[in-house]
Amino acid sequence: MLIQGIFLGLSLSFMVGPLLFAILQAGIERGFRAGLAVAGGIWFSDVLYVIAVQYGMETMAAVTALPNFKVWAGLAGGMLLVAFGIGNLFIKKTAASDDPRYERAAPARRQRSYFQYWMKGFLLNTVNPFTVFFWIGIAGAVLIPGGWGTRELLLFFGGMLGTLVITDTLKAYAAKRIRCFLTPRHTQWVQRSIGFILVLFGLVLMARVL
Repeated sequence: MLIQGIFLGLSLSFMVGPLLFAILQAGIERGFRAGLAVAGGIWFSDVLYVIAVQYGMETMAAVTALPNFKVWAGLAGGMLLVAFGIGNLFIKKTAASDDPRYERAAPARRQRSYFQYWMKGFLLNTVNPFTVFFWIGIAGAVLIPGGWGTRELLLFFGGMLGTLVITDTLKAYAAKRIRCFLTPRHTQWVQRSIGFILVLFGLVLMARVL
């Protein structure tokens, strides 16, 4: 079970999607801690889905079976991606979280900034039809047929989430290292490019459910 969870976590970590670009964008924009804040929001969302799958599978299945659920979930997730992407397109130059200018900022302002990044990761992962149907698919294809008990479930989910934590942390660190080689102009170009990609992901998601 542990090995299965690790392999599933690795498979998810190598997927190219809006979550990956959100972590990279935050890491390049504000540094390692900002990228980690986005990843933290994603992890918290995943933990909530794990709890929902384990204790509320019937409720989740009933919700996804509602008329037009996929359409409304896709539209909500797509609009969220477009909103974040547009925000990136018009973003101003910012100091990194490990920049002396940012360190001199008021603690409350820094904490608010980190919370905003955390919330961004949480919303991107939660309001995402792929995430919902992924967890339902995991329950239907692996958990229910296997008849696993608490120990097996802990090993499986622990392996998967632990792998995601490690790989997402490495992504945030890589983004910080990339920033060291970028001028402020290059950084702004990367941020806007990621914004365009997020808008594209959002539009494709909405087009698929309509």
